[in-house]
Amino acid sequence: MKKNQNRKSGQSMLEYVMVLAMTLGIMVTLGFFIYVFKEHGGRILNLVSSDYP
Repeated sequence: MKKNQNRKSGQSMLEYVMVLAMTLGIMVTLGFFIYVFKEHGGRILNLVSSDYP
């Protein structure tokens, strides 16, 4: 009976760790996309606002 309880405890801990890892991965990916699109937007604004003869 004790072994079965340890397995369930280990399984739930593994699930929490996996969800935490996936959440961190999603947050890092979204942060990367925000950075990339802000840089791209800045380049577009520089091109639009430049004085072209």
